[in-house]
Amino acid sequence: MSEPEFPAAFCELPSLPRDEDGPVFAEPWQAQAFAMAVRLSALGYFSWKEWAEALSEELALAVERDEADEDGSEYYFHWVATLEKLAMAKGLTGAPELFERKAAWADAYRHTPHGQPVQLRPGFRINYAYRLSPLISVTREDGVSKQIRVQDGQLFVCNGCCCGQTEKGFPALPLAEFKRQWKKRGMRRRFHLTVSGCLGPCPLANVILLQIHGRAMWFHSINHTGDVDLIYNYVERMLVDETDAEMPAELTARQFQRYLEPAAGAM
Repeated sequence: MSEPEFPAAFCELPSLPRDEDGPVFAEPWQAQAFAMAVRLSALGYFSWKEWAEALSEELALAVERDEADEDGSEYYFHWVATLEKLAMAKGLTGAPELFERKAAWADAYRHTPHGQPVQLRPGFRINYAYRLSPLISVTREDGVSKQIRVQDGQLFVCNGCCCGQTEKGFPALPLAEFKRQWKKRGMRRRFHLTVSGCLGPCPLANVILLQIHGRAMWFHSINHTGDVDLIYNYVERMLVDETDAEMPAELTARQFQRYLEPAAGAM
């Protein structure tokens, strides 16, 4: 079979980021994901019409789950999600294999020095059973049912009255790095990021709240991009192992108690 004819095929993908010359990509992996879908279609695993319909359905479901691509920056995350679903539906791979490969790339990302090409580490293995972050149906007060994703955890980054407010004498907040790494690491379907108003206590700015595996952990003085690496590396280890990983000493030193412990014997 021949590959889809471009630019005619673009008409079937109205949200595709493109200019007058064709598709545009912010990062190399986006071009690779695009090329993979085109190639699999050309090999006859699915038609381009089937691909366009599957992608449209994935984008619509993302809107339903409040995971919409509002500015085009996450379009190819939905593209990859569609590719994974079609590949599994056509018997090209299985869910465990996909998840294990993503874990291997996450491991490579963590162990590659800054500025060097990211490569898989020889012999990397994981020893966990695959578990997809599930979707459940919840009925609203108006009787309409919506699907929501049950996730492993959530990160709240304070950007309120003091955190990040340098004009008030507080340290700068690496907010853009929190957003960038959350997208780059592909955590969205298992771990949520929320930029919030004031979390307090203001004297400890910059403050974040990490909720994962039923635990709540508070950290202060998260002021640098390296601190963002520490947070996300810690989260990724817990997502991969599905157990509570040992907290790095650099984070332990900045953990603090926010709320009173329950009184003995209290229900």
